[in-house]
Amino acid sequence: MSWRRALANEAVEFLSVDEAIAIQDLLVEQFGGQRGVRDEGMLEASLYRPQTGGYSDLAAMAAALFDALLFNHAFHSANRRIAFFATDVFLRINGYRLDVDAGDASRFIENLVGHDHAHRAALLPLLRRSIIVI
Repeated sequence: MSWRRALANEAVEFLSVDEAIAIQDLLVEQFGGQRGVRDEGMLEASLYRPQTGGYSDLAAMAAALFDALLFNHAFHSANRRIAFFATDVFLRINGYRLDVDAGDASRFIENLVGHDHAHRAALLPLLRRSIIVI
């Protein structure tokens, strides 16, 4: 069954605050930066956003998570990397993963951070094309 599955019939696993913090710790350890949460409320809000029920499928939930983590700046550093890797982990715990070239992902994130609304609108279609079954 594809990620377009009817969500009402299947349980979706979501990331916890502790899991997101662990991802940030690993990213900072590997790539550098300042460890830690800058705003716990923003982190909780980011992680809760895909759980609000306003999303039709797993890809839409993943896009909501990615967008929230990218723009809410919940961590002291590595927010861009967190957005990408946490979204991939979210998909993986639900049986899918992102299949995106690292260079393409980096350029796309840079454009998103520039607050280009056309690029933000392209986030969901990009994820839909990039999600594959594990």
